[in-house]
Amino acid sequence: MEVSLYQKNKMFFLRHINFKSIALALSLAMLFSCSKKIEEIHRFYQENENIPASETTNFKLTYTLLGHKSLVLTAPVMIDYSNQKDFPFQYFPKHIKIVLINHDTNEKTLITANKAIIYKNPDMAELISNVKITSADGSSLKTGHLFWDGFNRHIFGDDKTVLKQNDEQITGYGFDSSLDFKNVRLSKIAGILKVNPDQN
Repeated sequence: MEVSLYQKNKMFFLRHINFKSIALALSLAMLFSCSKKIEEIHRFYQENENIPASETTNFKLTYTLLGHKSLVLTAPVMIDYSNQKDFPFQYFPKHIKIVLINHDTNEKTLITANKAIIYKNPDMAELISNVKITSADGSSLKTGHLFWDGFNRHIFGDDKTVLKQNDEQITGYGFDSSLDFKNVRLSKIAGILKVNPDQN
């Protein structure tokens, strides 16, 4: 029996619709499956808030300002917790070295510490254990713990602090200063010694 053109077209159309329906059903199934997996991943990270986003070895960050290199940060290990919802931060558990460069004078300030935490909000760094800051003129500050307000280039802390500046070594407990040591305030001064300015 001869099949009419209409019936042929109808059969082709129905087959085409069936294929489209199957493809759509498979796509939806995959979409729901992926959505479910994404929800599971989000749930996993919410339940395990202390899992870092990444961990980097031999970390180096170079920051430029107006086309000039202004900061170089290096560390053996950087653990990135920027995935933390309320308090994102970066943790440097082994050592940190920061070189600040004044692009007008090319003078450098060196900051080192055994450990550090850099907070994203507010823009603040916490330097921990064996902290030392040495400015271009040879002035230095040693302490066990300090906070660095990166936006205002301001440092402060409550630990025992030894400041060497010019020919004096001043020991105190607690300090507040600009990074260039031009405005230093030491609290609870325990002693002032005259020292050789060439001593480290």
